[in-house]
Amino acid sequence: MDLFTLTVINAFIALVATGVLAFQEQADRQFRYQRYFLLAGICMLLNASISAIHYGGIALPYWLLPALSNSLSVGANIALAAGIHRHLQKPGKRFGLLLLFVVLFLLNLTDFARSDINHRFYLNIPIVLLLNFWCIYMLWPHRKAELGKVYLAFIATFGFNIIQFAGRSAYMALEQQQLVSTSIAPLVHNIGFFALTAFAILVFCCIILLSHSQQRLMLQQLSERDALTGLLNRRTMDIRLSAELSRSQRQQKTLSFLLLDADHFKQINDNFGHAAGDLALQHIAKLADQQLRDYDLLFRYGGEEFLLCLPDTDAQTAIHIADRLRQIINSSPLFLPQPYFLTVSIGVASSQHLDNWKTLLQQADEALYQAKRMGRNQVTLYQAA
Repeated sequence: MDLFTLTVINAFIALVATGVLAFQEQADRQFRYQRYFLLAGICMLLNASISAIHYGGIALPYWLLPALSNSLSVGANIALAAGIHRHLQKPGKRFGLLLLFVVLFLLNLTDFARSDINHRFYLNIPIVLLLNFWCIYMLWPHRKAELGKVYLAFIATFGFNIIQFAGRSAYMALEQQQLVSTSIAPLVHNIGFFALTAFAILVFCCIILLSHSQQRLMLQQLSERDALTGLLNRRTMDIRLSAELSRSQRQQKTLSFLLLDADHFKQINDNFGHAAGDLALQHIAKLADQQLRDYDLLFRYGGEEFLLCLPDTDAQTAIHIADRLRQIINSSPLFLPQPYFLTVSIGVASSQHLDNWKTLLQQADEALYQAKRMGRNQVTLYQAA
C-alpha cells in the first residue's frame, strides 16, 4: 500500500474519531477531560490531512510539513496525557503542556531540525516516549479501581506505541552506524505508518470505552447509593449481604451486623429544621465510614438508621467497634451553627451459622430496640432467649 493511501486512511479514521468525540463531548459535558481527547483527535486529523496533501503531490512549505506536522503528532500525545491527567484529577496546571507544544514547533523550525530527518526524529520521538511513559505512570496505580480494565487497555496501547517508536529509533540509530541494510528502510517506515494507524484506532477505542464505562458506573452508583449520604441504599442490600453471608459460611467466619439509630432525631428537625437533620445524617455517615475497613459495608437502612456489615468479626470485636463508633459520634460536635452533640444507639448481632441475612438483621433490630428501652446512647448485643 502506498504512503498516499495510508495517509488518506489515517485522515479518514481521525475524521470519524474526532466527529464521534465531538458528539460525545457535547452529550457528556460533565466529563471535562473529554475536551482534551477531542483536541488529540483534531491534532491527529490535521496531521494526517497535511501528510495526505503532501503525498498527493502538492508541495508544502517547511513550516507546514514537516515542522507543524511533527508538532501536531506530538501534540496529540500531549493532549492525551492532559486528558488522562484531568480525568484522574491530578493536582497541577496543564498550561505547561500547551507551552511544550509551542516550544516544540519552534524547535522544529531551527537549522538543526531542518538539516536532517533523523534530527527531527530524535527531537520529537523522545518527547512522545516520555509522555506515553507519564500516562502509564499515572494510570498504573489505578489499575485495580472500578475502571481498572479500561486503564489497563490504555496502558497496553501506550506500551504498544512506546515499543514501535523505540524499535524505529533503534533501527535509525543502527542505520546511521551502517550496521543494518538501508534497503529495508522503506519497509520500516511503512510499518511505522501502520503502527501509527493502529495506535490511533486503539487509543480512540480506549477513549470511547472510558466514557461509556464511566457513564455506566455513574448510573450504577445512582441506583445503588443514597442521594443524601452517598452510602449504599436498601435496594442493594439483598445482593451485597447475601454474597457476604455466603462467603462467611464458606470460610466458616463470623458475620456481625451493627444497626445504628440516631437518638431523638425528631428534635433536631423540630428545633433546627430539616436541613439540619440532613446535615446530622451526613455527619453520622461520614464518621461511620471513617471507622470501617475496606471490606466492611455501610448502608443507609432508612430514616435515621444505618446498617454496618462487618465480615470476619466476632461478637466481642463487633461490640468494641460499635462502642468506639458511639463515642466518636458523641464527642464530635455538629455545628447548627452552635455545637450540637449527637448520640446514637446501636444493636449488635453476630452469627456463624445463619442461612439468611434477614434473620441477623432482625436480631440486630431487636438489640437496637433493647438499647432504646434501656435509655439510649449505648450498645446492646442480641442474646437469644
